[in-house]
Amino acid sequence: MKNLKIFLSVALVAVMLGSLLTCFAADESKAVSVNVYDGKNVVVTMEKVAYKDEDSDGKWTINDVLISIHNSKCKDGFVTENGDYGLFIKKLWNIENGGSYGYMLNNNMAYSLTDEVKDGDVVYAYVYADAAGYSDAYSFFDVNSFADKGGEEVTLTLKYVSGYDAETYAPIFVALEGATVTVDGKATEVKTDANGTAKITLPKKSAVISAAKDGVLIIPPVCVSTVSGGANLLWLWIVLAVIAVAVICFVIFKLSGKKNNK
Repeated sequence: MKNLKIFLSVALVAVMLGSLLTCFAADESKAVSVNVYDGKNVVVTMEKVAYKDEDSDGKWTINDVLISIHNSKCKDGFVTENGDYGLFIKKLWNIENGGSYGYMLNNNMAYSLTDEVKDGDVVYAYVYADAAGYSDAYSFFDVNSFADKGGEEVTLTLKYVSGYDAETYAPIFVALEGATVTVDGKATEVKTDANGTAKITLPKKSAVISAAKDGVLIIPPVCVSTVSGGANLLWLWIVLAVIAVAVICFVIFKLSGKKNNK
């Protein structure tokens, strides 16, 4: 009977520990990162969106991702419609401007909202600040994110769309020189060089790195630096669970021993 109680206690704690590990593992499930620019501010930065076929077309697409992020952050703020050239955006982040929107997949032009996405992709949807002339130039850093590198110096390279190929209409990306690097919206003293490169020491807390340049209207680049104790926290929970098992077994053993002595 004593051994059975010990076994059941160990099994119970093991199940609890397994559930905990499953929760942490869930963070690694299939997901796409999303950025959204509303024409004035970047309102979503590298937000993880889990797989969900929102429009029930049997595929995981840019449209699904944008529906998901709006359902989570801006309910009823996203509207699409079918036209002569397929599905197009009528409202993005609750902004209606006659269709002056854009979206990129992994810093490249997507063919349509129905383009399929896969785990690890990055979707950037944006509202043109220049709704009439579409002069906003998409820009991006060569690195989307840093994890647990707070306080370290890193190198970023900034590029932007300087024009489009006359035959293929593919965007032409070139280095953006003289752009000021920003951290959480505040300008730093760091500027990009002729190669679009800048070195910056990351804050010791989570932050959003971007850039801006006077006289050049760009869709802001996004790089997220996250500082977390996730791994340490996981190990702490594991250690606590092991200690709990040991304590429970010890208590049951002692209680059983006292009963047997009686």
